[in-house]
Amino acid sequence: MARSPAAAPRRAPSPTRAAFNRLSTVLQRGATPDRMVREVDAVVDDLREGAEAEDLRNWLEELRDGFTEAAEAAAEAVDEVDSSEKAARRHAENAAQAMAAIRDAFARHLEAAA
Repeated sequence: MARSPAAAPRRAPSPTRAAFNRLSTVLQRGATPDRMVREVDAVVDDLREGAEAEDLRNWLEELRDGFTEAAEAAAEAVDEVDSSEKAARRHAENAAQAMAAIRDAFARHLEAAA
């Protein structure tokens, strides 16, 4: 039986990918906009640890831009939910509000880092 080659060690995700994954996980649980703002604050605290100021600004900008697109898509998705499906509409509205809160929180942190 032939041995399979050892799997290459996995690289740690980039700081922005790790932040996106963390926020996505919390968001998928149906978190409120306030909870998402607290999560963003925690993510930014983690990003600040050992980061150069320029790297931090770049990461914040990348995350803000990514969540800006996601917030726009989520807002459009609300309009696509049938108004007779109340629970689905509430879920879509909460997701859109949470995405907007994430976007705004990253924008606030980016402004403070400038």
